[in-house]
Amino acid sequence: MAQYTISGMTCAGCARKVEAALKVVVPSATVTLDPPVASVTGAAMDTLNTALSTIGKYRLSAFAPAYVPPAELQTSALKTYFPLFLVLCLIALAAFAGGTWMISFMAGFFLVFGAFKLLDVPAFADAYSTYDVVAKRFRPWGMAYPFVETALGFAFLFQFQMHAATWVALVLSLVGAIGVIQSVMRKQTIKCACLGTVFNLPMSTITIVENLGMAAMAVAMLAMGV
Repeated sequence: MAQYTISGMTCAGCARKVEAALKVVVPSATVTLDPPVASVTGAAMDTLNTALSTIGKYRLSAFAPAYVPPAELQTSALKTYFPLFLVLCLIALAAFAGGTWMISFMAGFFLVFGAFKLLDVPAFADAYSTYDVVAKRFRPWGMAYPFVETALGFAFLFQFQMHAATWVALVLSLVGAIGVIQSVMRKQTIKCACLGTVFNLPMSTITIVENLGMAAMAVAMLAMGV
């Protein structure tokens, strides 16, 4: 799979437009906005640029990844994921203090993560559609997701329809994990939307652990007869 840098994109809508145009001439194409990169198979760069010229001032050029020293990468990772670790630790502390810790953790997780997404729903939907297998094909799901997640949080908080809520949480976590795993395996440098667009969190194995961890917790709760 060849990678190219794309010029001319300004929003997630541009990325979707470019990806759709590339898929007309190649069997496989993935486009990210940040960084502006196209990963394609099956055609030369000139052919791809000809296709892009029909939809706007977009152009592919040779991809040259920037060199980042290992020490800088390690420091950056600690700083980058600190907000996520902090939020999860605070939710865990509150859950242990409140008893029935798994239910409390699920409530805190979905309420806090949903609240961050609600701060800018359209921006979240744009970021989410770059990797989620459902939102990528059906944008309204990206717009609805923050509200679904928040509603789940309230369901766990007030222990309303717990069995149904746990099944929904399990399905959401597993479906979400699919898109995350695909992005990490393709080594795509894209933004994780787990905390909305407030923090600039890159997609990584940490995001996979988050999704699968929530799925495992939901399975455990169902096994205990919740």
